[in-house]
Amino acid sequence: MSKVLFHSLTIPPDNVSTGQLVADIASELKLEGKQIEILASSPQYNFNNEIYENGTLEKLGKHLYVSEYNGVKIYHIHSNRRSFNREKRFLQWLSFHCKSIIFLYKNRHNYETVFIFSYPPTMNLVAILSKKLFKLKTIYSVWELYPEIAQKLNELNSKLLLSLFKKIDNYCLKIIDEVVVNSDELKLYLSRERNVNENKISVIYHFSNATASQKPEEISNHIIYTGNLGKPQNIQSFIEKLNKSTVAFKLTIYGSGSEYENILTFRSKFIEVNPYTIRSQIIDDTKEVPFALVSLSSEITVEGFPGKTFDYLKMNKILIGYSNPNSGLAKFIEEYNVGINIDPNTQSLDEELKKLDNKESLENFYKNIEKVNNNIANIKAVAQSYSDLI
Repeated sequence: MSKVLFHSLTIPPDNVSTGQLVADIASELKLEGKQIEILASSPQYNFNNEIYENGTLEKLGKHLYVSEYNGVKIYHIHSNRRSFNREKRFLQWLSFHCKSIIFLYKNRHNYETVFIFSYPPTMNLVAILSKKLFKLKTIYSVWELYPEIAQKLNELNSKLLLSLFKKIDNYCLKIIDEVVVNSDELKLYLSRERNVNENKISVIYHFSNATASQKPEEISNHIIYTGNLGKPQNIQSFIEKLNKSTVAFKLTIYGSGSEYENILTFRSKFIEVNPYTIRSQIIDDTKEVPFALVSLSSEITVEGFPGKTFDYLKMNKILIGYSNPNSGLAKFIEEYNVGINIDPNTQSLDEELKKLDNKESLENFYKNIEKVNNNIANIKAVAQSYSDLI
């Protein structure tokens, strides 16, 4: 049986939710008897030099290390700490891709299928070479859609670069064997707007493989947010409106990102801001918090779906979406009735937050959260969907 390679930017021991998803899918396929290996970077989000000294990562070559996750062998391409400078970050991506391509070239006869996960957006270059040059069956998971996100958030304003990137991305999506997306809305968009054959697009939701937490004993007006604090997350907008609300809610934030320093300036009696904190500590600290915020810029609709959504559901948190009503996130919350979604363009949060006073609605939310955790965001169901593509 030929090996299958999962190629991702992040992977454990880097504590990044998307990397954890990739590792858990791979380990589940390993249990099913698939020969799975992973190619990723060394930890760069939660950078720790001790991993090179305590044997967590074993050195294989100048830029290559190896580790293991639940029996799955992981090759790590050495990477520096993640930079929040845009130009430096782009150069980090290019360096990672060059080393990845060299690895694929040297091992092109060892693998039959390669799963490539789309962050960073330039992963499409690796997918093109994997398919056209190395002749490998290539499956591309589009978890964030570029250049649409960059364009909507004014992160890239050059029409020439936007056009060039979209052409490269379209070429990638049309030549590879299968495309995986994380919402029905994104599948429809790729089919209609990008002319990608809908028959090769599969919708596979994210999930959390953590143990489900117990719901709090009492309902309080307390919200948590954990994860990336960047421009797409639009956290500042939510905080500003929460501060003006007559409905008294406390918001506790755990995270890091390009907007972290700005968000620190909002600290108050009702706004607590903490740096990145490990999941087990967050679970312990917030076990009596009933609500969790999932926030996106109002400009984002199909282009992104926060994987953190399913972490919150496993933590038994009722979701407070803060996103465009036409977004994949808003549609998910509405379809499965696991919380409320607030339009970022609304002038006041009062009317929406008052909906959380209804005890019957809250009980229905908890029942539906349990259903989603058991039937949809389930590691075995998700892994089987990926297995079917091999």
